[in-house]
Amino acid sequence: MDSLEQRLQSVRGKVMRLVETNRLMAKELEALKAENEQLKQTAELQKNALAELKDQNKMIKLAKEMSGGSDDHKALKMKINDLVRDIDKCIDLLNE
Repeated sequence: MDSLEQRLQSVRGKVMRLVETNRLMAKELEALKAENEQLKQTAELQKNALAELKDQNKMIKLAKEMSGGSDDHKALKMKINDLVRDIDKCIDLLNE
């Protein structure tokens, strides 16, 4: 009889340890899920920041191309002035 009682207590002890282990693992799983979600959000924010930086870089490159050297700048101004004169001529013709 003692042997059966000891076995039963042994099984109960093992079950209690398993329940406790299960509870701890469930708690750890929740913590890992929260960390995973936070990392996903961080990755998304970094992806958005990268896209913004790429856009800024493209704009800076475009601005540098537009500004170029002083000769290029003067040539660009002359072209713009010519286009404005042509537009003014077209407006004068339309008004007549």
